Amino acid sequence: MHLRKKGFISKYLYGKNVIDLEEFVVSFAETCNFNCEYCYLKFSKISTKPVIYENIENFATETEELFKNSNKKVFYFNFGETTDSFLTKKHIEVFSKCCLIISQKAKFYSKKCFVELRTKTANIFELQNKEILYDNIKIVYGVTLSPKIIINNFEDKTLNLEERIRALWYAQKIGFLIGLRLEPIIIYPVFDITYQTLVESVFNTIEEYKKIIAQALASIEAKNLHSISISTLRLTKTQFKFLKEKKSKLCFPEMILCSDGKFRYSRPIRVTIYRSLINFIENLSKEFIKKVFLSFEFDYIWDDCNLKIKTLPQISTLTDEI
Repeated sequence: MHLRKKGFISKYLYGKNVIDLEEFVVSFAETCNFNCEYCYLKFSKISTKPVIYENIENFATETEELFKNSNKKVFYFNFGETTDSFLTKKHIEVFSKCCLIISQKAKFYSKKCFVELRTKTANIFELQNKEILYDNIKIVYGVTLSPKIIINNFEDKTLNLEERIRALWYAQKIGFLIGLRLEPIIIYPVFDITYQTLVESVFNTIEEYKKIIAQALASIEAKNLHSISISTLRLTKTQFKFLKEKKSKLCFPEMILCSDGKFRYSRPIRVTIYRSLINFIENLSKEFIKKVFLSFEFDYIWDDCNLKIKTLPQISTLTDEI
């Protein structure tokens, strides 16, 4: 039995100058065995094998303290930052218990809560005979959507794109809201870099993500869409150095070190990708664009994209009342 010695709940720390989306990370488990090449967990000081914490009475205490000491009415919890939420049946069992605790405490303190469960598995189908819909909580089923070429090259052992989208359909069927996570957007393939091939790679990437967006939105009802996040690849200094020495194809030549200490594609490239996808989504529906946000980006990038800055609790209030 693994006991968590640190707190279960922590305020998401986005980094210097990055827009704060006002979400809380719940570390009910750590690590994942999917071996995504860009995953920051490989470079964190945590267990190399998946660990699930079972002293959730501590989580109950922390949740009560959080609600009791805050004037906020809406909370957003992220259960998919330190692990894949649906990695195993045990993960599902533990996060279900945590959701029940949140529900009970939220009802007592008159809070509304949104819980994001993020995954690259098909294990949501394990919930066929289980019910994890509670008072004062809405579940946001968040799925990372990537082109087939990205999944095949950088997301080893994960679910293919068609199965991820099929899982979205099932998630809404059992009462979940849907979070489309277009992150990290990775420019690929990378040809011999010249100005022309750089442009071709960027626009090839944009077209691939447009197809994914259209396919995903066609599989869900508009009322069930919670949000769409967009963010390009970012790497820590340690990641970038390691991957560059390894000659990983993730180390795009146009990556620069930003003020938060992360390497990203250059500003013009990021803005070109974001604007193209935002315009595409807006053309599909004016309602969808209200639920689009940039993840791990700076205010000047939001401004460049003519996108109004909004937090996850603010986006959450656009959904039906709990």
